[in-house]
Order: sequence, then structure tokens, then C-alpha cells
Amino acid sequence: MKRIILTSWIALAGMLGAQDMPLSQVLIPGEDWRLASFRHEFTDAPTADAKGNFYFSDLRSEQGLYQIIPQGKVVLYLKGMTGISGMKFGPDGKIYACRARTRELVSIDPVANKLTVLAKDVRPNDLVVTHKGYLYFTETPKKQVTFYNTKTGKMKPADVGITAPNGICLSPDQGTLVVSDFRGKHCWAFRIEPDGTLAHKQPYMTMRRKPKPSQERTILPEFQPSCRGDGMITDAYGRYYVATELGVQYFDPTGRISGVIPGPPGIKGITSVAFGGLNMEYLYITCFDKVYRMKTRTRGIVYQNGPQAYPPKKK
Repeated sequence: MKRIILTSWIALAGMLGAQDMPLSQVLIPGEDWRLASFRHEFTDAPTADAKGNFYFSDLRSEQGLYQIIPQGKVVLYLKGMTGISGMKFGPDGKIYACRARTRELVSIDPVANKLTVLAKDVRPNDLVVTHKGYLYFTETPKKQVTFYNTKTGKMKPADVGITAPNGICLSPDQGTLVVSDFRGKHCWAFRIEPDGTLAHKQPYMTMRRKPKPSQERTILPEFQPSCRGDGMITDAYGRYYVATELGVQYFDPTGRISGVIPGPPGIKGITSVAFGGLNMEYLYITCFDKVYRMKTRTRGIVYQNGPQAYPPKKK
């Protein structure tokens, strides 16, 4: 029988009895999506810093990166940092980013407003950085997840074979890496070994998909092959949030789907999701030309602060 090895973090979730985590633990009655920023061309690459400031890229404009402070004011943060499809702060304070337009992996010094090219001729889509400086980025056209060591500059394939690897995130203890499949139905989980190697690949979460159009009513409908799984994030309780064409799909730490949070009416779609704001209690979504946010009962985490206990200790 095939042996399945899980991280201690996932195993702990199982020992806790795989308790249900309904949407009522996340959503606040009466709260809804509120427009946070608009009149953009294509918003993406959401992330936050330890102070709750939220950042995003206007991917197809010539402006660059924007910042939304916890009080909600929007400012142009780094002008000229264009074409960025995914970014995260590293433990060294730099911003690491996928510059999809120019096929570059880059780092940005936010103090000096200086961009450094780390790798050329890559196909980066989204990324995440661990507290050790291990960077993983998805190369969707290559069906590859690539490893880059920010301290040594070493780069190598970490996994090949997911149909269209897209969004990427870490568990709170940074022992598990999860990747969404834009053209498939699963989010794939990996164990991160001490040297950064990815091991024990599993189709960990199954995303809900739209049924195929049918002229005949059937008891068991056929479903579309994918739900366009895009950007991902985790909260402090180990729950996963995935941007899809149905909305933000929400999974508990054991990989079970707990519900779908629909996007605002009339949007073109959701490209990614992240937490930000005071106490990291606002869930943000990037929606093509707009950014929305909604206050929640939960709170997000910032990976640059290092591994965090699960479940979090009460203050």
C-alpha cells in the first residue's frame, strides 16, 4: 500500500478531529465586498507587509505598483515597476516579483526603488518566499514549479507535470507548498524538505467546477475540466483561499472544501486573493480593472515573519 506522508501541520489538523470550518467562521453578517481601487487596466500580484499595508500591480499599465494603507487610501507605491504578475516580500525586506512581460524573475529594493534581475528567459507567473529565502515560482507554459535560492542564486526545477501551475502559497508553518492548476481541478501539495526540495506530491484539494452546458437535464451532470484556479493565500488557521471563476473557494486544513465566496456582481473575474489591513483581517481580491476588500472574522499571515503556530495562540 502506498505510504502517504503528511506534514506535522496537516497531521495536527487531523488529530484535532478534522473539525468543520464553515464560512460562518470567516464571514461577518452584513459585511460585503467594498470597492478599494478602480480605473486600472489589469490588477494582480496582491500581497501585504507586516504593518497591514496592501500592495498590488497594475500589470498592463505603465504605472507600476500600488499601495493601500490600512485606512483604505490608495497611493502609487513604486512607479515604473511594470508587468508584475506575482510578488511577495522576502525576509530580507526586498520584494521578489515575477515580471511576466519581460520573462524575468526580479527583486526590488523598495527604499531605493531599484530593480535587480535575478533570472532571465523564465516564464514566471506567481511566487512565494519562505523565511529561509527559498523562492518558488510557477512557470505555467512549462508545467513547472521552479526553485530559486535568494541567498546563493541557485535555480533548478522543483516539480514538472501540473497541467498549468498558477497560484502558489505556504502553510502557516511553512512546511507545505500548495500550487493551483489553472487548467485542472486540483490544488497540489508538496512537503518542503530542509534543503528546499519538494517531496510527496499529492492532489490535495479538489476545486468545484461549473457543469458543462447540456440541453438535457441529468441527475449527475458532467463538469468542466477546470475552474481556472488562480492566485492563492492561507490564513492564520491554516485555511486555503483560491481565486477561481466561481469565486474564492475556501478549504479547511485537511483539504476539504468548506464553501465558495462569490465575487462582487458585474466583475470580469477574480485573478488573485490576499489578506491585508489592520490585524490582517481584510480579504482582498484583484478583479481585472478593480480591487475589492471585505472585513472577515479571520486574519491572514505574512510569510516573511517566518513559521507560525497552528492554530494561533489567543492573545
